[in-house]
Amino acid sequence: MSEVRANTISAANGTDPVTLTKQHAAKAWLNYDQNANSINESFNVSSVTDNSTGHFTKNYTNSMSQENHVVGCTSAETGGSGPGADRYISLARGSSRIGNAFAQFAAGDVSNQMGTMRDQNMNCTSSHGDLA
Repeated sequence: MSEVRANTISAANGTDPVTLTKQHAAKAWLNYDQNANSINESFNVSSVTDNSTGHFTKNYTNSMSQENHVVGCTSAETGGSGPGADRYISLARGSSRIGNAFAQFAAGDVSNQMGTMRDQNMNCTSSHGDLA
């Protein structure tokens, strides 16, 4: 069996990063702390706009080829205060806007008890589709 080891993979010119086009890898991802308005980690994300409580927009460095790309999200308040639940996602070629709310479940009650919109300190999103 062959083994490939590399520290860096670059485009043919030797300096640019390799472009993912028709592969099924995430084309953008983000770990964002809305309480501190800070990006913890990201790929293909130029900035984040804190729109209002519980609402933020992830702006892509390289746009998606169409608005109908796929965005997965999860949010939580670390430290044990509970998970968030995505209320909606609005998609554009150059961004995705996410709204989340604090979810509180009483002991033994599995009904959906959505609270008000709330900033979370761990918002993780990934975007899948083709780049423009």
